[in-house]
Amino acid sequence: MVNLGSALISLDGGRLKKDGTLLPMSRPAEQIFKVLLSSLNQLVTKEELLSAVWPDRVVEENNLQVHISSIRKIAGLDRATLETVSGRGYRLNVMEAGGSDTTVVPPTRHRAFQTVEPVACVHVVDDECLVKTALVRQLRSAGITALGHASADEFLATCDFTAPSCLLLDVRLAQSSGFDLQAELAKRQAPIPIVFMTGFGTIDMSVRAMKAGAESFLTKPMDEAELLRVVSEAMIRAKVWHEETAADYAIRGRYDRLSEREKEVFKGVVAGYMNKEIAMALGVQEVTVKVYKKNVMLKMGATKLVELIDMSRVVLPERTRKTA
Repeated sequence: MVNLGSALISLDGGRLKKDGTLLPMSRPAEQIFKVLLSSLNQLVTKEELLSAVWPDRVVEENNLQVHISSIRKIAGLDRATLETVSGRGYRLNVMEAGGSDTTVVPPTRHRAFQTVEPVACVHVVDDECLVKTALVRQLRSAGITALGHASADEFLATCDFTAPSCLLLDVRLAQSSGFDLQAELAKRQAPIPIVFMTGFGTIDMSVRAMKAGAESFLTKPMDEAELLRVVSEAMIRAKVWHEETAADYAIRGRYDRLSEREKEVFKGVVAGYMNKEIAMALGVQEVTVKVYKKNVMLKMGATKLVELIDMSRVVLPERTRKTA
């Protein structure tokens, strides 16, 4: 029995029910939902879902997307609960879970956050010691890993950029502004969602923050439920960004291990050129290009051309496709 948002999902006799009523899903959609339910709060890749539901058939990914949309609609799940992890797969984010003998408490904003998996550390940056300490204690009392920093420099010196993190950041700091820290993190390409807070916010200030990529903008004194809701969303975003960054890093590592000739073939393939065109450009036989292409697919961990093209957006962001 699992509580997803406002819906109580149960598995009765192998059939899925919502609040005791049978869910009118197609068989593939039901199988997909069961796989996601068996891996709560964990990424399930597209390949894992396709092989689990259609083990003996070749099925296009758009069929998977159609069934995911159907599940959201029939089960009443929003995109934060049944989350699409761009280019990778899906994750069912659970707010409360239990067995058949467990009483599941209907979610409120505060309670829902308390049951969210602690997927990221929240860094509170505020030069007012009392405010910083109070916020850290408040977050920790809700089961959140939180650390306080008196300045942007202190945060930059101690933050572990290799782990999922999000930032609760005061706009006005003694030594620099929160916007300066936001710009520095953008410069470092650090995947850290930022929630700004201020005691005297203006519309222009909030617009500036959001345009620069801030997750949210809160005005002090902050409502506890709103604070926890916003931080909860930032934590989930932090985990997603961290996973995507790690995946991109792995792709770059595999690309760097290609030989120079393999990289040339890689560029030709993702640009849309045929084997014989690549062979002519490189001054080699077409069969040689096929061998290089096979090696590229193997080393990059790609099984289909579309996967190689997706990877090229990471390693060749400025690549030019073949023109007609």
